[in-house]
Amino acid sequence: MASRLEWLQFADRTLTKPTTSNSNAGWCACCRVQTTFVEAGSWLRDQYVCVHCGSIPRYRAVNLTLDRYFPSWENLAIHESSPSFDFIQRFCASYSCSHFFESMPVGTTHQGVRCENLEQLTFSDEAFDLFITQDVLEHVFRPDLAVREIMRVLKPGSRHVFTTPKHHDLPVTRQRAARQGQEVTHLLDPVYHDNPLGGGALVTWDYGDDFEALLWRWCGCPTVTYVTRDRAFGLDGEFLEVFVTCKPPA
Repeated sequence: MASRLEWLQFADRTLTKPTTSNSNAGWCACCRVQTTFVEAGSWLRDQYVCVHCGSIPRYRAVNLTLDRYFPSWENLAIHESSPSFDFIQRFCASYSCSHFFESMPVGTTHQGVRCENLEQLTFSDEAFDLFITQDVLEHVFRPDLAVREIMRVLKPGSRHVFTTPKHHDLPVTRQRAARQGQEVTHLLDPVYHDNPLGGGALVTWDYGDDFEALLWRWCGCPTVTYVTRDRAFGLDGEFLEVFVTCKPPA
């Protein structure tokens, strides 16, 4: 995860790029201060930036969802898979995180970070109050296994809070790539997103209008979708959905 200094350096680099004239004052849920949000480019999802902490809309959407619907979430046991930055960790005392390192055994530690595969987590049952993934499920080969595993490690009545692009011009979810053993088969032309560990992360699924129904079939738990578009909170742009899947109470 990036340090605060690295975030500020990121923000400095971003804001030195050609910008539009659009900016506005508001409150940032990631750094919890009054700030200014600046459009550093036309792709607002990645380029509508808080000048104080460098956050972008999807990070702010997750934190605002936690603030609104999970009072005192800072006191919960939270695990985050593949975090890019510390916007959750900085406020939560019982926070843990993991990344998936292809060359490392799951459950071990690599350079101070735990290695976990969402498709086969090594955590015990009912270990966490909240499980968070931000733009991760579109890179998992077997999201059906992943969401079932996440439900397993959540306590009864707890939630998986996550983001992933949902394409509103796509009626039916489509798989872009599959893996058997170590061999990857591309069903569509390869697409890559930035990877917090460096390099590119292959997009394996494009989620469509049936996404919430798919989640229900995969894990048997209901999902609520929150969308907030409000420049007073620095929320504008593409793919603003925050999904919350609830594990039923015992």
